Amino acid sequence: MRRKIERLERIERLRKRLHELSAWRLAVVTQEREKLTLAHKEMIEALSEGLMAFGPASVAGTRRVRRLETELAQAGAAEKAMEKRTLDDGRMAKLAEGSLDAARETFREKEERRSLEELIEATIPTGTAPRKS
Repeated sequence: MRRKIERLERIERLRKRLHELSAWRLAVVTQEREKLTLAHKEMIEALSEGLMAFGPASVAGTRRVRRLETELAQAGAAEKAMEKRTLDDGRMAKLAEGSLDAARETFREKEERRSLEELIEATIPTGTAPRKS
């Protein structure tokens, strides 16, 4: 039973680390999406005024805006996937924690029962009880 608890502890630690890693990755993807959003906004503003509004600079700026929009769409999809993975990893970490708690509780109950049985056996003398005829 102790080996089972040790294995469950390792699984729980691993699941928690996976969840932390997923949360970190989600933060990175979110940050990247925010950077792309800001760059997109800046390019739109640059295209609407000044020298980028006309001529060859306008064409290059438009291409850049389209590329940013594509990257934003990909970043949004990646962020949604990472959110799902983070939730799944969190759920699995919680399940591992629950399994470990249940195993510990079962182990504790067995130890208490065994201690109680040993105490009862120690207090009742064996073979000295009067027999009815």
